[in-house]
Amino acid sequence: MKLDFPGFAQEFLRRNPVYRDQYHKVMSGKHARPQQEKEEMARRWGLSFSLFALPSGN
Repeated sequence: MKLDFPGFAQEFLRRNPVYRDQYHKVMSGKHARPQQEKEEMARRWGLSFSLFALPSGN
């Protein structure tokens, strides 16, 4: 299977036990955290993107 960069990143995170544990603690279940904490967790793992980013090639 050939993956592009986002696909590779998704597979890396999906298989990473530390990410999975943090995701479960912050994003799901009856102990879900406030939005700010969810955004901080996403940024720690490189899952936030600038709204002003230009498409590749520009």
